[in-house]
Amino acid sequence: MSIRNFFTLHVPGALTAAFLLALSTGTAFATEATMGTILFSSQKTKTDGVDAGTTSSFGVTGRYHDAMSQTMSWFATGGIGINSYSSGASGKAPDNSVDLTLGGGVRYYFSPFSQSAVPFGFVGAAYKSRSEATFNATGYSDTAISGLFHSSGLGLRMALDDTLFFELESAFYESPLFAIEKTTTVVGPAETKSEKTTMQLFAQTFGPFNNVFLSLGMKL
Repeated sequence: MSIRNFFTLHVPGALTAAFLLALSTGTAFATEATMGTILFSSQKTKTDGVDAGTTSSFGVTGRYHDAMSQTMSWFATGGIGINSYSSGASGKAPDNSVDLTLGGGVRYYFSPFSQSAVPFGFVGAAYKSRSEATFNATGYSDTAISGLFHSSGLGLRMALDDTLFFELESAFYESPLFAIEKTTTVVGPAETKSEKTTMQLFAQTFGPFNNVFLSLGMKL
């Protein structure tokens, strides 16, 4: 039996400071820079009461917006994450890894619900490289995925006062346009490797609220 103990501090989407310079009074802001997702996660796995290994992850993302018109803006986004692994009783652990995200897209602001609530939609694409490992009693399995992903979704921006705003954003899907998945499995003295190439010219949707982001911003 495998038991996993988690300690996670997750600020989803961007419950950190967002710095905004508004150069117009229309719906779309001229320039917006946001410090996004801050994630720290620590996971310890035990199998039949024996320590199998520990995974620790830390990551940050950021986003930059610039207006194209009163109702549209383009954005660029980037992120980096660091994964570190400690072996348990087996003495085996994967190498530490770095996750990278670099992409962009377009956001469209719809007609406001009210003076303080503005819905929006977005489409985007990003290169992503990420790794995830799981431990077992005699080793581990490490999966690394890299490729070009596309996504879209809806969101709502709500003004809290003259300087603060709050955003809720939910992605409909994030599908690989082209991606390569490599898996390394270590069980005792044996090591096996596999590789899978994926191309999807369609959108694979999430379940409801499976990918929701929150953000708090401030106008300067």
